Amino acid sequence: MKKINLTAELLFVLLPVLACVTGCGSSEALTSTDQQNAYARVTGLGDVASDESAFSEAFVPGSLPENRKDYTKFGYDIGGVATFEGDTAVIPVTIFGGVYDSAQGDRAGRKPSSQSEIHKKWTLQQVDGDWKIKDAPLT
Repeated sequence: MKKINLTAELLFVLLPVLACVTGCGSSEALTSTDQQNAYARVTGLGDVASDESAFSEAFVPGSLPENRKDYTKFGYDIGGVATFEGDTAVIPVTIFGGVYDSAQGDRAGRKPSSQSEIHKKWTLQQVDGDWKIKDAPLT
């Protein structure tokens, strides 16, 4: 007959129950900061560039670039420390090639873009509490 360690089995059962009841920490919901939202707008631009509607939503009205398809060829990352003043942000952006252009479909999209990496500063503006891109030069 197997000897049962009652204390160990009791702990094994009660610890998960205790964790579920008490939680893992604060009861406050996590929220993103204005800075994180602005950064997300920049880094997510490559994903939304293939959709005309989503791309236009990313920009301040009146500042939409006409070369939307060029934006699908690159990836975007935060390239340094941003400056935030009121409802305007200037963000250093690293634009890198080597991503697949998915806007042209499966077959054509398998060819990676040729540009390696450049650095630009993009300007964002808050519009109705949402960060939108005002100026996003590629070259």
